Amino acid sequence: MKYLLGIIVLLGLGCKQNAKQVNDKPSDSVVASKTDTTRNTEYLDWHKVKLNGKIDMLSSFTATSKILSKPDSVVAPNYEDISVSYFNGEKFKYVYYKGLQFEMMNDSLAFTQIDFSKDTALYFTSDKIRLSYNTTLADFKKVFPKTAEKELSGADRDKYQVIGLDVSQPAIEDRWMFWFSHNGDRLLRVEYFIPD
Repeated sequence: MKYLLGIIVLLGLGCKQNAKQVNDKPSDSVVASKTDTTRNTEYLDWHKVKLNGKIDMLSSFTATSKILSKPDSVVAPNYEDISVSYFNGEKFKYVYYKGLQFEMMNDSLAFTQIDFSKDTALYFTSDKIRLSYNTTLADFKKVFPKTAEKELSGADRDKYQVIGLDVSQPAIEDRWMFWFSHNGDRLLRVEYFIPD
């Protein structure tokens, strides 16, 4: 019993020392926040973006259906194949309108992606830019010059140029993914990406 108590005390002191060492590194934290701030000088605020100038990224199914009419389909995914979701592990359904995909839980709709090739009349607006099928990579670069230079690598580089952009000024892992045609003359798709 005496030995068990001694081990517990030693472990407690060791944990306290490790926690103190982690907290004694303010310079690393400052460097990290400077990096994040630099990285986030270009972003497209998720809360300021609207579809066709009317639909927020997080909206209600009822209000969205009044604007877009009846969805093409509502599908329950195979939840075993879903690793991340806007609704964080809650049961949701995918809602599809021509060229648009949302996640739906109860009456809440969360934007997932827009495919401009399926409906070229759709557009994406914010206080910084209007994006549509006619948006070129050069147009995008005028507003987000640093980001436009950072094409993401992938298997389909011969078909697309994919650019990732932050969704807010404070750094979070979620990103906008912009899929341009290989030559950059068309914006084909915008995806709200949530990493695992």
